[in-house]
Amino acid sequence: MKEYHHLLPLATGYFGVSSALYDFEGLVVVYGPAGGAWHINIEDEPRWYRGPATVVGAGLLEMDVILGNDDKFIDNIVKTAEGLNRRFVALSGTPISEIIGTDLKGFARTIESRTGLPVFMVPTAGSEPYPEGASKAFLALADKFMDPDAPGLGNGVNVLGAIHLSTGKEAHLGPLFDILREEGFWLMSTFAGLVPGLSDPLESVRNAPGAAVNAVISTSGLALAERMFADYGIPFVVGMPVGLAGCNAFMAMLRGEEPPAPDRPDQAAPQRHALVIGEPVMSYGLKHCLIHDFGIPRVDVIRVTPSQALFRESPGRSGLLAERGPHDRDSDGEAEIAALMNDPSVDLIVADPCYRPLTNGSAVFVDLPHVAMSARIHWDMDYDYIGEPGYDYLASHLLDD
Repeated sequence: MKEYHHLLPLATGYFGVSSALYDFEGLVVVYGPAGGAWHINIEDEPRWYRGPATVVGAGLLEMDVILGNDDKFIDNIVKTAEGLNRRFVALSGTPISEIIGTDLKGFARTIESRTGLPVFMVPTAGSEPYPEGASKAFLALADKFMDPDAPGLGNGVNVLGAIHLSTGKEAHLGPLFDILREEGFWLMSTFAGLVPGLSDPLESVRNAPGAAVNAVISTSGLALAERMFADYGIPFVVGMPVGLAGCNAFMAMLRGEEPPAPDRPDQAAPQRHALVIGEPVMSYGLKHCLIHDFGIPRVDVIRVTPSQALFRESPGRSGLLAERGPHDRDSDGEAEIAALMNDPSVDLIVADPCYRPLTNGSAVFVDLPHVAMSARIHWDMDYDYIGEPGYDYLASHLLDD
């Protein structure tokens, strides 16, 4: 068993579900004990403080679990959904539903027949990494709402995987949306909330099959991208356009072109060996930026959530902004991460501030919050990573005035 003395545990599957579905005016029900959804709304869903709570717990008591008090659970959900005037209901599994074998799919059919609302089940177990839960939520949402006959749009693009646990506040994605518009793309859906300029996120999901290309910016969007290629023939590009060179390469791949050779940086950073810790797609975007925008010769990546899906061969993938290095690895173990951070040759670390206590302080540390790690602790921190704002943020820490 891993031991954690300084780090918080990463968010798990049903946290990913709540992050993916938060902005759709639905009701997400976590099949857990009384207070089971409290920690989601209080810690890992900072948007709850500024908007309505969309995640509720089943409120199960010990005797409910022992006796299988299903009617009470269903009645509560029906009353809550109707009282709150939600547009759909999503049921998310937990370790309790796994252990006692709760038929959440059957519950979904019953609730749908009683309310007339769209209802679906997201098959989480509560122990999987949060990207897996978000990925399952996106697939369930797509199965329920996407319109296979949506009209095609030659310059349409969907941005997949934009969950706050990986990318932070929606404002951090603003530079990406601006650049897409400047490049002539029409943003059709983010699959995780409001599309700038459109008022109905569910309508944007219905129209998503009409896109010409999908931009996948975290591993939680990969499965949906592969599904949309299989069903609708939409190719996809994977990457996070961090900094200047990354942005140029990412946009070229979305246009179906070969990425241009990066220019030599105007000013190189003094660091020689960097360590990036975080979500895989984001971390490889940072690696690309540190190498090509700042001339840092060695950048290693610690992927704290699984990365197998990022590098697997997929017929629909037309571009990948991630270059795996010989020293990169998947790990969320505190002791292993601390040992790598304190390697004497490492002189730059880019990671969530929660990793700071693991260092001996000899390397430059650049804060880049990962909400799945630090929840709302660093939610309001001022930082950027995409395009020119991202370059400026990193340059402010790496370059002399």
